[in-house]
Amino acid sequence: MNNNFIYIKDNFFSKKECEEIIKQFKNNLEEGPVHTGYLFKKLLLNNYVFNENFLIKFNKKFNKQLDIYKKTYPEINETASYWGLNDLTFKQFDKGKFFSNFHSEHSLSHPNRLLSVQLYLTEHDCGTEFYKTKEVILSKIGRLAIFPAYFTHTHKGQKCPENKERFIITGYISFINFGPNETHNNR
Repeated sequence: MNNNFIYIKDNFFSKKECEEIIKQFKNNLEEGPVHTGYLFKKLLLNNYVFNENFLIKFNKKFNKQLDIYKKTYPEINETASYWGLNDLTFKQFDKGKFFSNFHSEHSLSHPNRLLSVQLYLTEHDCGTEFYKTKEVILSKIGRLAIFPAYFTHTHKGQKCPENKERFIITGYISFINFGPNETHNNR
């Protein structure tokens, strides 16, 4: 049994659906953070007014894959908190640009992140490289990847040898904080 906690689902969205997603969101992007050493463009989909149909479709398909992840790695069901998908972001990396620094998604500024979610919208002879194992998730149109957000899965992007633009959707499964008088009965 593969015990690296990395789950990959090919054809999560079809090539046509990925092209439609790029067309829908590409012209509404903002510059990404400078701390990465370069600029990339992004759009936080959770806050985007015109994407309700996309979010409904994404969530419906994603929840099926999350159920498979939980069956494949049942120990995640033992977490003491409640969690959900958030910070869904459409990103464009210009030609020659990639996230070159090794990092994990769980950090001081994001302490609630449990799992990383990536949906590759374009295909390249490169992908996401993991520090310890040197394992690579290749960028393939419609490929969904889910993996832990922690230091155990420190990763970076790889340089595209074809020097093409890249499009990806990222998100996180994060612990949900409830106020002191709130409870949640569904886990």
